[in-house]
Amino acid sequence: MIILTIFILYLILPKAKESIIKAEIQKANYCQIDADCIDAGGKCPFGCYNYVNKDRVLEISKKIETYTSKCVYGCISCPTAKCSNNKCVASCN
Repeated sequence: MIILTIFILYLILPKAKESIIKAEIQKANYCQIDADCIDAGGKCPFGCYNYVNKDRVLEISKKIETYTSKCVYGCISCPTAKCSNNKCVASCN
């Protein structure tokens, strides 16, 4: 029974942490002007770029960095973002 409980926690906890980080990224994605938007970094499964408000970038970057990723993907270069409808969005020109 204990082994089964540990196994279930092993499967559930990473998904719960992933969901929490994704929710935090969404909450931090707000802006009024383009300069408010900064890339907090990317890592699978959160996407290549996570543009968030400059006031939350350090907090979100740390959460992304400390997540243990079990997947990898390649990303095109998209270093800039713009503020559109009070949300930070990629601006890949």
